Amino acid sequence: MALNLYRRHRRDCKADHPEDTKSSDLDERRKGWKRCECPIFVSGTLRGKFRRETTGEWEWEPAKAVVAALVCNGTWGKVEPAPQAAPASETGPKRIAIDHAVKVFLAEIQETIAVGTHKKYRLLLTKFKEFSITRGYVMIDQWETADVREFRTSWAINPRTGARRMAMLKPFFEYCVSNSWIKYNPAKAVKNPKGREMEAAVQRLPFSDDELKKMYDACPKYGGEKHKWTGQDIADFISLSIYTGLRISDVALFHIDRMNKNGEIRLRTTKAGTHVYTWVPQWLQERIRTRSKAHGDFIFGAHATKDLDVITEGWRRRLQKVWALCGPWKVEPTPHRFRHTFARILLQKPGVTVRDVAELLGNTEEMIRKHYGAWVPERQERLTRILREAFDDKPKPKLVAMPNLG
Repeated sequence: MALNLYRRHRRDCKADHPEDTKSSDLDERRKGWKRCECPIFVSGTLRGKFRRETTGEWEWEPAKAVVAALVCNGTWGKVEPAPQAAPASETGPKRIAIDHAVKVFLAEIQETIAVGTHKKYRLLLTKFKEFSITRGYVMIDQWETADVREFRTSWAINPRTGARRMAMLKPFFEYCVSNSWIKYNPAKAVKNPKGREMEAAVQRLPFSDDELKKMYDACPKYGGEKHKWTGQDIADFISLSIYTGLRISDVALFHIDRMNKNGEIRLRTTKAGTHVYTWVPQWLQERIRTRSKAHGDFIFGAHATKDLDVITEGWRRRLQKVWALCGPWKVEPTPHRFRHTFARILLQKPGVTVRDVAELLGNTEEMIRKHYGAWVPERQERLTRILREAFDDKPKPKLVAMPNLG
């Protein structure tokens, strides 16, 4: 029952767009787009009946209000759309449209979070706006706790992913509360389901040393004259991933300025503004400097596109070709397993604490223990000591020689 909005340009379009061409809200947000006052149309199916008609509006917000009213009514026909915003008065504060609340929130968090994280927020809140239309909601204060529960139920995903989405939705509503757009956070009372799948601590699966060797051995077999990147390029990509624990996007966009003169590589910046560095061996430092001389400041090449998904997908495909050359795998190899391998190698070394690894990865100590518990020697030593002390003074059976059955 989804309805589509688009602008159909007229012959006398003030911005001189070609007659009968169409543009969407997304098209018109692009830099350099010339605005006009051509009518916005709605098309789609309601109760099995397809129609295409004008909304009578030329601005997107009022047009979206018309669509919300149509969806709420459930049928075609003239309906009065919900008000876009109640005027400010002495009796109450100004109401804020959902589109405006989402736009302002995304713009503000963009300055403080990673590009990939911002994309996840953007996708989630796009679904949030689409769900709002199906409910007939235009204002952010129309959302209640029951709506949040139904929104979560509409996600066809596993509970763990749902929990992560809820962890993103709650800050959005908190932002709305802090701006006095709503009185309370309707998502606060919505708890994540408590099932076996949710409670189980998932152990991350790093690559073993044998698997790493198998990958390096396969790299020389990769590529050919038609390939821009060689097996040595893939080996360098793998090495930088393992020795830094950086995500695939950070490795693909690695800038030479990220490594200082001492060969330390900046992993991240803390909330306090301080940098966290990791050391890499001399041979890898030299490989990074050599790559910089060959490819420029971005050691794995500059990219014409700024789409992070396109950039990382290219390196995923190259890695998958190398993994295919390695033969069968017990566990499917993924780029993120390099990050797990970084944690595994550190945790297996004497003297390295969980806190050290948590600081390097940018995670909490609790998260490291939860996901990498099998690789924490101090954990097993503590459990062994507890068991030894608990059973040390308990009664034991009298042992007799086993009969010789041979």
